[in-house]
Amino acid sequence: MLETYEIELRIPRSVVRSGLMDPFLFSGVMGHVNILQILDKKSAEYVAPGKLSEPGNDYRVLYVFGTPDTKLHTVLGYMKGPELEGGSIFYSGKSDDNKFEWKAHFYVEESANGSKLRIGLEVSYRTSALDKLIGKSPFELAQHIIQDHIIPYLRLYLSKEQQMVQEQGIFANEVMRIEGDIAEVATKIRQLIESVNSGFIVIKGKNIRASIQVLNKRPSLMKMIRGNQIITGNDVLANLILESGNAVAVAYEIDLERVLDTTSEQISKAIEMHGKE
Repeated sequence: MLETYEIELRIPRSVVRSGLMDPFLFSGVMGHVNILQILDKKSAEYVAPGKLSEPGNDYRVLYVFGTPDTKLHTVLGYMKGPELEGGSIFYSGKSDDNKFEWKAHFYVEESANGSKLRIGLEVSYRTSALDKLIGKSPFELAQHIIQDHIIPYLRLYLSKEQQMVQEQGIFANEVMRIEGDIAEVATKIRQLIESVNSGFIVIKGKNIRASIQVLNKRPSLMKMIRGNQIITGNDVLANLILESGNAVAVAYEIDLERVLDTTSEQISKAIEMHGKE
């Protein structure tokens, strides 16, 4: 049976989406999923995070049910995600014996005060023994995960983190991240640019740092620093492709309204009036 929930958050849509797109953060918030290994696309094998060369979105996980105050029950299984499906961020998972299965959809929309999140979580057991071991029906477990894990995290932790960031005057929210060989990362810069309306892309490798400003999903100022050398303009992309080693590229969305509001407020306080009052 599908359990649904809708919540209004005073958090930008991009921040909520960024959190949901992080499988390690998502599994931790779920409270009952522990990622053990990730499918490596190059070797087609499940390996520990430290041995990854190209991460996929399939995971070997340990499902944990119960609490420290009760008897704990664990079972090995799989998790898959995040995937974009019908406008939602989608995760799914099952146990090795296929007797436990779940699916989760997250729809994030902008709202007047921040964002609106709709959650759909479906859990199914194919044996009554799990009812006794877990102590909850499938519907009750789905309800528990949403109301006792996901919602409290959003309200008590993510909201607080966002407030602290804004109090420090930082209004950049991570939208998308790509890691891997720097030449391969460079070929996906266009994809990162298209994920941002107004903001910037930061690329960092062992010996280089680069940034690309984005306005209306179009690149503007580009700069790259390699040692004491500074490269600008279209030469940045051309040089990135020639680099070697691993790198990470992260796209950030800027909350321009908040930046302008905060800046104008600070300037208005600093302006001094001259002449007669």
